Amino acid sequence: MPAVPAPAAARYQPVTPDEAVPVANLLPVRAGQAWTITPCRAPWTTWPAARLQQGARELILACGHSGADVAWQVPGVDAYGPHLRLGRASIPGIAREVLRVVLPVLDDQLAARAPDDGPGAHRHRLTELNELGAELREHGAVTFHQAGIAPNSDVLSWTGHGHGIRYAVTLRGTNPAADLAVSGPLSAVERLLPHFLDAAPAQAPRVQLTGVTGRMARRLTARLRPLTGVEQLDTGGLAIGAATGPYGYIAPPADPAARVRDNTPVAAELHSVGIDHLLTLSTTLAR
Repeated sequence: MPAVPAPAAARYQPVTPDEAVPVANLLPVRAGQAWTITPCRAPWTTWPAARLQQGARELILACGHSGADVAWQVPGVDAYGPHLRLGRASIPGIAREVLRVVLPVLDDQLAARAPDDGPGAHRHRLTELNELGAELREHGAVTFHQAGIAPNSDVLSWTGHGHGIRYAVTLRGTNPAADLAVSGPLSAVERLLPHFLDAAPAQAPRVQLTGVTGRMARRLTARLRPLTGVEQLDTGGLAIGAATGPYGYIAPPADPAARVRDNTPVAAELHSVGIDHLLTLSTTLAR
């Protein structure tokens, strides 16, 4: 009697994409827990896919000839399509967007399903900031922790020992994403901000400065507009950011008409910044 072929689903053997291990290696170990990788099937594509897990966090990474897809999953809610679709991206480029865009959203989804526990939220904020502080101190930074001005908030602050940028990371309530305030010399701040914005295009477009007033605003717009949306507000400051990822505000100088030099002081704030992203940038942030 001829053998009956196995059903197609039974014959399917998930294949781990080559990118899975190196991408996972670029994501930080948290509380001593690294990311684990298992092959899986992404429901929306036939590309090789892997499930990346770290505690309750779960990602699906699918990679093919034309790019990479990333989706997050939370207990009881499966992903049926990608939450992030990248074109031809390098392994560091995939990891960067996971850190910048995906993990803050995943953590927010997990926090929304956790009990709204005041003491528990405070312990979580302290744990997150202590982990970041320990990593920064490994690179020579002197950090300070204090309660925030806003209710149910905690702040970690330090000054970079090389470029003189002052940093403050604030966590509020149960929100797992941080607010990052930076102030310091213009040349150092304008080099720092692109770490949190979209990757630079292969060929930078011509930047239009029509309607942008003030020397500092024009310099920063020329630097940042190839990376993200930049809009000058009525205050003279700049709103920066896109529909996904960190976004924020650059304060206007006291005298918009004054000459702008590399050491001219500037202050900026970014919102929706993931702690994982800050951990991977700790060497840069400590300088």
